[in-house]
Amino acid sequence: MPADVPPATVVIDAGGEPWSRVAPVLSDRAADLPRGGLIDLVTDDAEVRAAAHAWCERHGYRVEETGARGLRIRTGSPRPLPEEL
Repeated sequence: MPADVPPATVVIDAGGEPWSRVAPVLSDRAADLPRGGLIDLVTDDAEVRAAAHAWCERHGYRVEETGARGLRIRTGSPRPLPEEL
């Protein structure tokens, strides 16, 4: 990894788990991080990567990198979901 890339605050190795099992773990870990925290979500599953992108958009987080092994998420101030308003 290049020296100018900060390490992830949290690494979630999702293995071959489906999104239904990854989402609650991702939500819990993101809730524990301060604004600007980094999460590396490691998964080979294209459906999990796509769902994670949509999840980030709904929650106000940013996907900084996407690769063959997963994605890097930057936490922000989460947006409340419609059912939470």
